[in-house]
Amino acid sequence: MKKFLLMIAAVAMMVSCTGNANQGSGSASAAGGDEGYQFSVQNGISGTTGTKNCFLPELGAPISFEVAGEGDILDVTAKVTIKHKDKTEVEEMTEPAELWISGRDDDNGDVKLVLKIEEDSQAKLVEWLNKPAGEEVELVFKARLPKADMDKLNAKECTNTLVL
Repeated sequence: MKKFLLMIAAVAMMVSCTGNANQGSGSASAAGGDEGYQFSVQNGISGTTGTKNCFLPELGAPISFEVAGEGDILDVTAKVTIKHKDKTEVEEMTEPAELWISGRDDDNGDVKLVLKIEEDSQAKLVEWLNKPAGEEVELVFKARLPKADMDKLNAKECTNTLVL
């Protein structure tokens, strides 16, 4: 019993010491800027939709997320690098691109997060549409999203749709 209590005390001491060390270091996590909320999905781009342009990117591109803020609504930035397939039929874009992260919550209800493309990324995307196979472009999408909805999809396999 004494060994067990000693082990618990040692673990508690390590946790408290580690927590204090991290607070003073100012280190940033890859997904949140600081040790704030972390969001991820298990898979990359799983589908595309929209105009003829939706046939241009290869599927599977990973998505990285950065989350900032506190409270019920969080600022989310998603970055994805898409690669051009060998398709060549292009249609002029009339609407900005979007990224949809969709899935089901524990009660089997639909949950959908919609992120809008940044203006600079939209311009890069329009140029990329006419590029040859193999060309890549990094796109940045942003939104203010409800933390409750993000919690329902966090670290799960989702339907991640690039809307072109």
